[in-house]
Amino acid sequence: MTDMLILMRHGKAQRPSEDMLDIERKLTESGKRSLVATLPSSLGLLSRSNMHIEVWSSPAARADQTARIMQKACKRHGLKVKEDVVVADALWAQDSDAFLKMVRQCEADCVIAVGHNPFIEDLTAELTGSRIDIATGGFAAIKLSADTMQGDYAGRLLWFVQGPISQRWKTLVHMEGIVGDCEDNVRDRIKAFFDNPDDIETMHKFRVSIRTLRSLVAFIEPWQDPKQNKAVQADLKSIVAETSRLRELDVLTEHAADMETSSTELVEFCALRAEEERERVFDTLKSKRIAKRLDNVSDELHGIKWRKELALCGLESTAVRDRFDSIAASLEEDLATLNLADVEKTHDVRKSAKRVRYDAEKLSSLIGSDAVDIAKDMTAHQDNLGAICDARVNVDIINGFSADELPETVAWDLALLRAQNETFLYTALKNA
Repeated sequence: MTDMLILMRHGKAQRPSEDMLDIERKLTESGKRSLVATLPSSLGLLSRSNMHIEVWSSPAARADQTARIMQKACKRHGLKVKEDVVVADALWAQDSDAFLKMVRQCEADCVIAVGHNPFIEDLTAELTGSRIDIATGGFAAIKLSADTMQGDYAGRLLWFVQGPISQRWKTLVHMEGIVGDCEDNVRDRIKAFFDNPDDIETMHKFRVSIRTLRSLVAFIEPWQDPKQNKAVQADLKSIVAETSRLRELDVLTEHAADMETSSTELVEFCALRAEEERERVFDTLKSKRIAKRLDNVSDELHGIKWRKELALCGLESTAVRDRFDSIAASLEEDLATLNLADVEKTHDVRKSAKRVRYDAEKLSSLIGSDAVDIAKDMTAHQDNLGAICDARVNVDIINGFSADELPETVAWDLALLRAQNETFLYTALKNA
């Protein structure tokens, strides 16, 4: 004879929509995860492990999903649960008489019934005399008396579990979507490069897509499984490293073309060096080795593993803003104390400025639109550092050319281009 009734409200569901019948609405991803994470600990209150349990559900999709999650949780907890979820139309119709008739006829020791408000709250109040606000995913355990089974609806509230705050898991789901979209963009950008490798912007945009994704992976590092985070960063770093020389040669070619005194021979010389590197990069990115790494990144970032504590408790959205503010504050401190003569530090701060901008743009829906304004305030610093880093790279590339391979006209023009970059660096450092 059933002597325990657990009335449960379904988990967090999709919003009502004109394009969907109410009965078809499903749980949100965060709604599912919050239940999976929190139900096992709640079921510790069912101390009678030999208790025979039936799980009932309204025919609504969101209730059925909740019931099946509850059923699996009971099994994992070692409780004896009927294999099939029982569909109880009375839960959808919110018919207490019909529902309690089913309860009286049930032979299970305990019935866990997943339904909807106001029915769940109203029936709890009717049986126990206690009015409880039951949020999504919450449930109340009621001890049924013999009088109840005879038709005199009376019971005693044993315990009550409030539903999980699904917003915490929504934060994780939202970040997963953002990271996943950025990974998809990397795929689109590399395809655009393969389709039109001679357009230097296709390579530039591919590199930006990789840097953006690396910034996001670095941003979620405190919360992501460490092994997975490290593996993704290693793959992304190895991919983008293959393209660095090409980008540097493209920039050098642009600077040569922009210099008023440049000869046609100089521009053609630089463009040819870039073209030779472009062919190498094209073949490398087409290789099975790079394809495998891209596949690894895709698999990992479309199945992010969060640290155990986050999987169990979720993440407050405020934590995301706190992390952004911390990164931005660190960058501001670095900018204020930066010695431009320190080549390595200047390069690192420039990369940090880019990361702040990428994070602000991609995570604005989580951290607030004002974050984008914060990042924009740093754009001038980023542009200045970029110009300094580009000038240094230009000088290094020019110094790296063998004198034997340089026609006389090209050698003279390269010397002028080097002098122009060195003058820029001298002025920048002097005025810093």
